[in-house]
Amino acid sequence: MRIRTEVTIERVRDDVFHRLADELDRIMPLICPLTNSVRLDSDKPLAAGTTGKISVRNGFVSRTVDFAVTRCQVPERLCLEMRYGARSAQSDYLFRDAGIGTTVTLVTDAPAVGPRWLQGWNRRALERHERQDAQRLKALLEGRLKDSANAYSRSMVRLVLIACGLAALLAIALATYQALTS
Repeated sequence: MRIRTEVTIERVRDDVFHRLADELDRIMPLICPLTNSVRLDSDKPLAAGTTGKISVRNGFVSRTVDFAVTRCQVPERLCLEMRYGARSAQSDYLFRDAGIGTTVTLVTDAPAVGPRWLQGWNRRALERHERQDAQRLKALLEGRLKDSANAYSRSMVRLVLIACGLAALLAIALATYQALTS
């Protein structure tokens, strides 16, 4: 599936490109609440062939995803390929001038995940996630991002509340079952 997201940032294209490329390991965890860390395998400037690892949260478990820069055309395009086991995804960041700012287009190509009946929901979740990441990138580069940890915190609070609600329903069902069978 292909997901396309655009955001216009009120900074010149060279600044936007270089800030993202030069500080990728610091910026990615700030714009994506699922990313714990990014580690580059080299201290050299980002270029095609650069590799590294991204640590991401999936529920309560962390996974390490390998990535490689497959294309780096300063200041127009930055392409990353991420691999986890046999699965892979590509993300292209396209930069173009937009009046007084820069339009960043993020195009993600990733295989459909899960059973066919669940793939529509997964696609919408990925589209929402990409839009939110783009908005956080815009806020960060325009100097308006305050605390990216809040996004992860809200997600965890929601998850804990849902788990508590399900546990309460299970307890009620168990108590009802015991009352009926005694």
